[in-house]
Amino acid sequence: MKSVKIAFIRHSVTEWNEAGRIQGHFDSPLTEYGKELAARWKETIEPETIDAVLTSDLGRAIETADIITEGFEVPKLHLPGLREQDWGEWSGLTTDELNEKFPGKLDAEVAKGWEFTPNSGENRIQCAQRGIRALEEGIGQIIQTVDKEEIKILAVAHEGTMKAVIYKLLDHDFMPGKEKVMKTRRLHWLNWNGKLSIESLNIKL
Repeated sequence: MKSVKIAFIRHSVTEWNEAGRIQGHFDSPLTEYGKELAARWKETIEPETIDAVLTSDLGRAIETADIITEGFEVPKLHLPGLREQDWGEWSGLTTDELNEKFPGKLDAEVAKGWEFTPNSGENRIQCAQRGIRALEEGIGQIIQTVDKEEIKILAVAHEGTMKAVIYKLLDHDFMPGKEKVMKTRRLHWLNWNGKLSIESLNIKL
């Protein structure tokens, strides 16, 4: 059986990130700083060793992957299942706007842990399930087309989806007060040998 290593990262900085707006399934482009940051990640990720790319189908993830792999021709799959958690009616709002429009709702949902569900959105369990399924399906396609026994994939997704996937693989709780497993803008390595597992977390980019 082929073995696969997955370099799992979040997209770089976007205009809405800087404005503090919830993106969810909405999208905004990378800032100039975001583009420069993604280019600097090449040193750690080593795009010349990448055999294929999986990204969400949202522009910010695709743009990040394209910057990192610029100059290298590799198969790229854009997967809706790797999109950010669907934040429903909360998408596009800042935290202040959310709390003003839906008083007390955010805190109430945060207290539910895995069942956290934005209005008309999806919960973290659903997000984790589709994220893991998308990774496995994408890997399945890649191993059919890349003629190597050991394959290295770059996967670019979103903070909420990555957290849901990694917490699910770790069987970790989302409840307030629990230790935070993931640090911001870090590289995480996953393995696949018929099943996804975690090799290492929080490598500095």
